[in-house]
Amino acid sequence: MLAAVPDPSEIQFWSFLFQLVILIAVALLIGLIFERLHQSAILCFLLAGTLMGPAVFDVVRTESGIAILAELGVSLLLFAIGLEFSAKRLLRLGPIAVGGGSMQVVVTLALGAGIALAFGLGGRVALAVGATIALSSTACVLRMLTDRAVLDSFLGRGALGILLLQDVAVVPLVVLVTLLGGEGGLADLGIGFAKALALIGTMVAAFYLFSNQVLPRLLGSLNLTRNRELLILLAAVLAMGSAGIAHRLHISPALGAFIAGMMLAESPFATQIRSDISALRVLFLTLFFVSVGMLGDPQWIAQHAGSVALCVAAVVVGKATIISLIARLFGRPVRHAVACGVSLAQVGEFGIVIAGIGKASGLISEHLFL
Repeated sequence: MLAAVPDPSEIQFWSFLFQLVILIAVALLIGLIFERLHQSAILCFLLAGTLMGPAVFDVVRTESGIAILAELGVSLLLFAIGLEFSAKRLLRLGPIAVGGGSMQVVVTLALGAGIALAFGLGGRVALAVGATIALSSTACVLRMLTDRAVLDSFLGRGALGILLLQDVAVVPLVVLVTLLGGEGGLADLGIGFAKALALIGTMVAAFYLFSNQVLPRLLGSLNLTRNRELLILLAAVLAMGSAGIAHRLHISPALGAFIAGMMLAESPFATQIRSDISALRVLFLTLFFVSVGMLGDPQWIAQHAGSVALCVAAVVVGKATIISLIARLFGRPVRHAVACGVSLAQVGEFGIVIAGIGKASGLISEHLFL
């Protein structure tokens, strides 16, 4: 009797699953080594993606579907980060949060765009580059501050205030880069920006009403608060549903999930939902940074070592200097100001999302993206 011919879709699924397991296993192995060396787990995720990606051992292919899963993962990640945000919490952190954070985003964007213009990039591309480097990694910095038990210290509150303002700034920056990737003049750009902000405002109002009027009654009437599994499912539906709604409205799915998380942060159930999705957040955080690591090409980096080192040094030193000076302007001691600047001197996950939006629209070239 002849054996049944395997379904191609079934073969593709098991191939994808095998690559996913290998990727997570390698990240786990490298993570154990990094833990002994007291290094950030995010570094091990990036390294695992680079090693298993097409540029090195080619175990995981770019067309495998990992990138699509990671795109969903970043939406859940930003939903969880949005849950950490609270307007009341931002105001409690003092003037450095609103004033200092706003100054940091504007000055970094303007300076980054100016340097990009000086190197011959066009105006639109330069603005996209400035928007990309203006944001720091909320996930990395919060973990670092928590691990060192300084989140509630003078240093931690200053860094957290700037981070939360950066999270708010994601909304206009994503809209800006999305519109810069389109066609049309300055007037078309302004009209598009106004329309996008109107759509985002509608989403914010809808999620706010849902999280403060509908959700409390739903949770109360169905007793969902007593069932942890149902709350996890509800959080997943809200995160992925908001991403899907945003995609339908031609807005970044990650931005939609982030907005939903921010609105839920003001609800009385935010703490419980944040706790219940923590395990899912770790998994998707891993997949996101692993997928970013897959973009890395050690051979390309070696061939352009001088340019890469110059760019890294310019970003790190430039952002550290800007943030340190702003922290000093808001009365932080020199030691705390410099520590705050150094801790926020990197480019974060939101920057990667913004760069990806620019790359997808053709605004940012493959070479510049790498």
